[in-house]
Amino acid sequence: MDSKKEYKAGLNILFIGHYDEGSTSGMRGVCLQEILKPSQYTVANIDIPINATNRLFRSIGWRYKKGPLIKKINTYILLVINNNWVYDIVWVEKGVFIRPSIIEKLSKYSDKLIHFTPDPAFTYHRSDLFNMAVPFYDHCITTKIFEKKYYTDHGVKDLIICTQGFDPDLHKPYHQFREKKGIIFIGHREDDREKIVDLLLTNDYQLTIAGNGWSRFAKKNRRNPRFTYLGKGVYGKQYAKTLSSGLLSLGLLSRIIPELHTTRTFEIPACGTALVTESNTETRAIFNESEAIFFNGTDDLLQNVKKAFADRDWLEEVTNLGYRKVTKGGYDYKSIISNILDKIYGL
Repeated sequence: MDSKKEYKAGLNILFIGHYDEGSTSGMRGVCLQEILKPSQYTVANIDIPINATNRLFRSIGWRYKKGPLIKKINTYILLVINNNWVYDIVWVEKGVFIRPSIIEKLSKYSDKLIHFTPDPAFTYHRSDLFNMAVPFYDHCITTKIFEKKYYTDHGVKDLIICTQGFDPDLHKPYHQFREKKGIIFIGHREDDREKIVDLLLTNDYQLTIAGNGWSRFAKKNRRNPRFTYLGKGVYGKQYAKTLSSGLLSLGLLSRIIPELHTTRTFEIPACGTALVTESNTETRAIFNESEAIFFNGTDDLLQNVKKAFADRDWLEEVTNLGYRKVTKGGYDYKSIISNILDKIYGL
């Protein structure tokens, strides 16, 4: 989906955020560049100083937003800016590591200072640095509607809420329906998630999982021929191919935060696989009964999974309709960012 109007020509844009291959931040940065076609596009890829930091200091920095990691990131950003503070747009992704003094200065000299995060910025990824910087942003964008009050309490000027999304160049079908097998789950372990995964294995479904925290579960089930563990994570194209390989994929939500949808909500159907998701106000607002497999509780889950494996024609229809919904419904990153820019520019 293209933006509704042409934007100003000759824009000078600074993008600050993760930009290594496979990062959703970088995917959005590419879309921003494609939409606005700036004459100058500068990237401060904070993965560069992060990757160059000692593992211990990196861990401390991620957890506490203090120490050498924070210094390296901010020094790197200043080197990229190189005392050129004037931009038409500064787009900051997940600015939890950036000192407020940098954001404040950018706000004085830049026309539009924008912050985007798909993550919970207050209830999980806590950062005093970001909290103090919120009032300096002209626009803050979040996918977490439950954090609206936190943004307001921290002095946000303009809050825009959008959904998560997917990258159609990466998240796409890699397998024909007849080639698909079993159930896929990619995500970190939580107690509720392990109960669901264990229940499916107990009921003899073929299951493939990947993500942090599953080592003990994988060891316990290492002799189960219907179980495959791909390790702590699969990323990029391999991630998309893994999602695409399943007949079903679980879009399980976290209990650490009160999220009602996640990136997998869109990535799974975009990869041509039927989404199995919890029924709530946000997932129901995105899909109808013919486009996803909803469940309320484990009994409902087992019943619907059983139906999916027993009725392949029905499952294929759900798969195709789910794919159509996300690919035609404006849930790709380019469409989402186009809509955000239209709101910001009042188009």
